[in-house]
Amino acid sequence: MARRSTGTRYHRLARETPAYGWWKLPVAALVILAAYLGLTILIIAGAAVWFAVSDSGTSLDDWFDAVGDLDLRHLDFFVLDMLSLVVLIPAVLLGVLAVGPRPVGYLSSVAGHLRWRWLGLAALIASGVSIATIGGSLIVSEIVAPDDVSAPVGIDSHVVWAILLVLLIVPFQSAAEEYLFRGYLMQLVGSWSRFAILPILVTTPLFVAGHAYELWGLVDVGLFGLTAAILTIRTGGLEAGIAAHAANNVVLFVLDALGMVETDGGSSYGPIDVLPTVISSVLLLVIVEWAARRTGIRTTRDPIPLPPPPQAPMWPPPPYAMVWYAPPQAYAPPPGYSLPPQHAPAPPVVQPSPSLSPGTPEYPGELPEGWNQRP
Repeated sequence: MARRSTGTRYHRLARETPAYGWWKLPVAALVILAAYLGLTILIIAGAAVWFAVSDSGTSLDDWFDAVGDLDLRHLDFFVLDMLSLVVLIPAVLLGVLAVGPRPVGYLSSVAGHLRWRWLGLAALIASGVSIATIGGSLIVSEIVAPDDVSAPVGIDSHVVWAILLVLLIVPFQSAAEEYLFRGYLMQLVGSWSRFAILPILVTTPLFVAGHAYELWGLVDVGLFGLTAAILTIRTGGLEAGIAAHAANNVVLFVLDALGMVETDGGSSYGPIDVLPTVISSVLLLVIVEWAARRTGIRTTRDPIPLPPPPQAPMWPPPPYAMVWYAPPQAYAPPPGYSLPPQHAPAPPVVQPSPSLSPGTPEYPGELPEGWNQRP
């Protein structure tokens, strides 16, 4: 029987620390919201300048009307939508950094930082799984219903720019959502219960609520959110969830840029479209778990010892200021004055010894028997 680890699991990192306070993570939500609103205002201001100086033929109002569509036909709209999600990363980190618990690196993993080597390995695994499942679903759709599959568009400068922007910005957008839902919110809920199932069940519906899709699109998002939450708990960090999220989104957006799929999660999304997510979720859970065990990824943090109890105060307390006094000096008479003559001290008075009985022998010595008897 395997021995249960005594370390702290990811969802309990904020709770099992001497610096924990029940009010810290809820107050951090207010800081996160304020920081996000401030950064969003900066994005809107930058967008207003962009639409004023560019000749794209669109305006700020057009972007407001299309917010959330993630339409790659308008790359400026797409970039602004992505940036409005990317700023969640500094907002979340700033909120936890300002209120605590610290260090803020434990929001990334049990190691106290983002484990880049593990993130790279997880990205390779997730990319292979996403390409295999999504590409396989396109092949199957081409065989079963060839009329439902869009033919790829020609490669022009717009498509190239779209793919480059997807590769540059979508991984950060995916990481931002992981830091919010599988990072901050999971540790917030995890501070209320030691059971990992509770933060998984709470954060997954919240993740689904952040997507304005139709029914089966929401089911697909829920399956992925559940998978990412389990990966976070099992691997002790956000790296696997970020890798899976980024790989899935990048593959879908690249195919969308090529005109082969639609990523709007609209009414055309049906139950058969959820099947690739089911297969990829199972593959990710199995392969990532195997890779984590094979590479020895830490899944728990060593317990933090409690601070030593305060020492009893000293009584009386030590002085806080020392007063300096001049050391005493030998007395010297003024000029022309002589000290009176000093007399030698009188010898000590010796008290006479008490009289001894006649015949007492000198001491020490043995007393003869009967020496003090009267005749």
